[in-house]
Amino acid sequence: MDNREKLDSLIVEACNAAGVSLVELDMFRAGKRKTIRLFIDKPEGVSIDDCSNVSRHLSDALDLDPEIIEGAYTLEVSSPGLDRPLKSVADFIRNKGRFIRVTRSTGKPITGKLVEADEQNLTLALKGNAGNVVVPRAEVLVAKVDVQI
Repeated sequence: MDNREKLDSLIVEACNAAGVSLVELDMFRAGKRKTIRLFIDKPEGVSIDDCSNVSRHLSDALDLDPEIIEGAYTLEVSSPGLDRPLKSVADFIRNKGRFIRVTRSTGKPITGKLVEADEQNLTLALKGNAGNVVVPRAEVLVAKVDVQI
C-alpha cells in the first residue's frame, strides 16, 4: 500500500469514526506546505464538533506514521457549504428531501424537492402539488441546494 492509499484509508476511517461522509478531498501544495482539505457532510448537517472530530482523528493517525505525508502540512476540515454545486450521484442522493435549484441547458431554472436521483435522471417534486418532473442529468448545467428561509 503506497502513502496515498494509506492516507485515503485513514481519511475513510476518520470519517466513519465521526459518522460523516467524505464529500470531496483536495490536496495541493502552498509553498513548502501541503494542504489537505476535506469536505464532510451528513444528512442532518455538519457541526463544528464533527469537523473537529475528523481533524483530531486524522491528525492523531498521521502523527503515528509521519512518512504518509512528508514535511509540513495543513489539514482543513469543513462542510461543503450551501452554495457548492451538486455534481455526483452521491451529492444528489445525500440531498434527497431538500429543495434544489437546477439550471438546465434547455431553458430556465427549475426548483423542487429532490425525490430521486440516479446516473441518468433527477426527479423533483414541484411546489404547490404541481407534480413531479424528471430532469435528465445530461441537461443539468448547475444544481445547488435552494435554501428555504
